[in-house]
Amino acid sequence: MSRQKPGRNDPCPCGSGKKYKSCHAAEDRAKEAAAAPAPAAHPLAGDLQAALDMLGSGDMSRVSETLDHLGELLTEWGPGPGLRFDAEAFDKHVSRELERLEAAVERDPAQARNTLRLGTVHELGTRAFLEKLRTTLLVKATTAGLSSEDRQALCLGALLATTPKSGSFQPEDRPVLDVVFGVQFREWGARHGQQLASKLEALAASADLSDEAREVLRKAGEGEMDPLVKYVESDPQLAARITQEAKERSARVETAMRQSITPSVFTPEEQVWLTSVLWEPLNALKVPGMDAKARSAAVSAFLGAVRSALDSDHEVLPGMLERMRARAKDAALDEATRAFFSDAAVAFEAEPVRMILAAILTSYSEPQARSAEEQVVRADLEAKTRWTAEDLEPYRKLMGEMNLPTSAERIRRAQEWLRSHPIAMT
Repeated sequence: MSRQKPGRNDPCPCGSGKKYKSCHAAEDRAKEAAAAPAPAAHPLAGDLQAALDMLGSGDMSRVSETLDHLGELLTEWGPGPGLRFDAEAFDKHVSRELERLEAAVERDPAQARNTLRLGTVHELGTRAFLEKLRTTLLVKATTAGLSSEDRQALCLGALLATTPKSGSFQPEDRPVLDVVFGVQFREWGARHGQQLASKLEALAASADLSDEAREVLRKAGEGEMDPLVKYVESDPQLAARITQEAKERSARVETAMRQSITPSVFTPEEQVWLTSVLWEPLNALKVPGMDAKARSAAVSAFLGAVRSALDSDHEVLPGMLERMRARAKDAALDEATRAFFSDAAVAFEAEPVRMILAAILTSYSEPQARSAEEQVVRADLEAKTRWTAEDLEPYRKLMGEMNLPTSAERIRRAQEWLRSHPIAMT
């Protein structure tokens, strides 16, 4: 018999005179199948089965412990694609809901947090997110060096993230989303703990804080934010005092910025950069005849644009805060101006997006040029009716000649923006 496998319609090599497909083809296929190696088992087959058995056992305490371990893994790995809700959507949703739940937080922090959790999971726990989470957890489970406990926790999370191909489902019924929320909310609290620390420090200057408050403030200064967040959450009266003090400080800063004697919080090139990247949403705020809904949408769009601008330039806010703190201690300035910069440093650190919006819309004074040459270049720029990347080139070169590389880079980035978004002054 020939060693070469015949075609289906070729004569069978056995000499029967029949076509191969009608003679020995089926027998040969059976022999090939028997000789072929068995398909390799899925590397997570055992762990997935263990996770399935765990769900089927009805032992909810074990399921809960395994989900807690999943949370520990997510915390250890930090934010990553597929392991968190969309960061911008999460921050926006949580900030909005906490403001809405302010009174509930003071009455019952635990219940308010539960309400926040349910609302966030319902809003962000979409089918698309769950699918991405499931895939990411399974990929993570194949990482070398994980323990059996690690893999089973990841497999359990993946199983709980599985959604039906069709029909409706309730995100609130997916406990793996509670795990994601818990991890991400703690990270959110740690970031905003810096703001709480600033507010509490300001309050400490005018109030007799307890030893416990001073201790959590000391830990916050060393980077340990959890005690501060928990302390403020547990003391509604203190939270109310901090909130009230922050509102009063922000109001003082905004009032001062409307006065001609108050210096600008911006440097000239910061104003040029912000004007460039925020021109479109800023003009949308000035459309006449907008109803309340349209104006609210325009303000939200502008706030989002400010947030994106700050995210794209990580040096602008720290630079502003450093200048404010330095000027708050500058003996050459009068007492009222030093007090303004002291308040502004706290207010801008606590609510940078809102306060930059206020500075852009209400500030009376123009930024002070650092040289006569800069004043001339700025005047030439302000006289133009249209800004393009080329119009900013003399300013960028001057910043380089003045040995201000950060300022020169900021102008360069404004030029990049203007290449696709030239603006016409009206």
